[in-house]
Amino acid sequence: MFRPDMNARRMASGARRFLLPAVDLETFVAAAEEVVRANAHWVPPHGKGALYLRPLLMGTGADLGVKASHTATFCVYACPVGNYFKSGLTAIRLQAVRGFSRAAVGGAGSVKAGGNYAPAFQVQAAVRQRNFDEVLCLDAATGTMVEEAGASNFFAVVEDGTLVTPSLGPGTILPGVTRASIIELAREECGCEVAERHLTLDELKSAKEAFCCGTGASVTPVGSISVAHDDGTEDEDAATVFGDGVSPGALTQRLHRILSGIQTGEDAELSQKYQHWIHIVEPK
Repeated sequence: MFRPDMNARRMASGARRFLLPAVDLETFVAAAEEVVRANAHWVPPHGKGALYLRPLLMGTGADLGVKASHTATFCVYACPVGNYFKSGLTAIRLQAVRGFSRAAVGGAGSVKAGGNYAPAFQVQAAVRQRNFDEVLCLDAATGTMVEEAGASNFFAVVEDGTLVTPSLGPGTILPGVTRASIIELAREECGCEVAERHLTLDELKSAKEAFCCGTGASVTPVGSISVAHDDGTEDEDAATVFGDGVSPGALTQRLHRILSGIQTGEDAELSQKYQHWIHIVEPK
């Protein structure tokens, strides 16, 4: 399992935000272990996918009132999955839609909660009908700053070579485990300067490459970004293409290779160095 301790802490943080009883680290990890053992036969062949784990904490109190639940049910379920984006390391196409945002300052956009995904379903369906792979979410206040790519965190190598990802500071972006891992790997293994700050659509026009990342998406290159008005018409002046629009950038490829090598154990040296990221589940 990849960094289950970070996932446990994130769930505990979300529980505090919604006034739910938090699950302690030991219980979380033990539950995930048991689910993996019980479903080990569903793990896809090497290179064909992964066994995706979904921890779930939900209020199950008997009250009907609009208030926090003092009773919660915690469970973990598993499902074998292939690549999140079927194109593999072929770059995907994103479209930002003016007038749409997934979260606002002061809300709960930083919590991994079901209610943070459902608001994007309608606009995701619209951009996919227009032959884009995913929606690029912009900030609610100005509609000019990049936040997330659907359910994934977003990175770009800007003109001066800095790897930039939107800051967690406003509380509108999910603190992804893969995001934190990429930031560390970019600094420690690639020697990159990494900045967590605002990233505007205008700045992306001169960026060298971009990618999104997440548990399901891993590291997925972004080839182009289109910007649409709320009626679906495109703002052609705001469009951006990275490189040839198809091939992944050099840093994207390197980070994908490094992360995959650690997760699969194929890179023996890095797997040893980052062994604290990998939680081995022993059969009983």
